[in-house]
Amino acid sequence: MTDGEDSPTGGLFSRELEPPPRQSKATRAVVIGAIGLVAIGVWMWVHGSAGGGLRAMSPAQREAFYQEAWAEQRARCLEVDGPRDSEARCRKRAEYLLQFPQCDEACRKELAPSLQGSTP
Repeated sequence: MTDGEDSPTGGLFSRELEPPPRQSKATRAVVIGAIGLVAIGVWMWVHGSAGGGLRAMSPAQREAFYQEAWAEQRARCLEVDGPRDSEARCRKRAEYLLQFPQCDEACRKELAPSLQGSTP
């Protein structure tokens, strides 16, 4: 085994080889800060709105929640008989239901009467 004295590159154990340069503390802090800001931004996007909350749910949870909200909308806003919610509450629930991916053209058509209520 050689200690690097007779090889032109200095060998594996040569003192001529310099360790890779270390990042400065400022550079490291900037990189960590940028990663933190991106993580906070993604978290706010996912949890900051109703749509974000829906995206954060699993498909099974989203489907169950959609079915429950639809049943409540039909019972409290669209049926003629029985207790009814205020127009504002029905409109708000209808706007929420529109954010679900399951709400297709037929869903939008059925929600139209709730969305056309008087404006506040």
